[in-house]
Amino acid sequence: MLTFLLISALILAVLGFGAISLPFLIIGAVIWLVTLPIRLLFGFVIGGFFRVIFGVLGGLLGLILAPLLMIVVGVALVVAFISALLALVTPLIPVALLLLLGWGIYRASHPRPQAPAPS
Repeated sequence: MLTFLLISALILAVLGFGAISLPFLIIGAVIWLVTLPIRLLFGFVIGGFFRVIFGVLGGLLGLILAPLLMIVVGVALVVAFISALLALVTPLIPVALLLLLGWGIYRASHPRPQAPAPS
């Protein structure tokens, strides 16, 4: 907050509005400093209580959900790896179909050898 006030004062002073805005910045800084003990008290008392409650609840929730999340992430990684491999192989489908066509023509044009008759 103090950094924001100082940077605001410098920017406004450079722009020439310092004579108008500087008193308001000083009044705002004084009000901020006067209310600081009250804000700290409420922050420690009320905020500290809620931090403890939400911290314990968040820790328990994380303890319960972390193994499930790890399983989901593992399955997602396996599926992503398989998808990546499939994406790499997919452009070869026309070549495989041409090879299959050539093999079919070869099989159709060459007669199969006959098994010898049992004696």
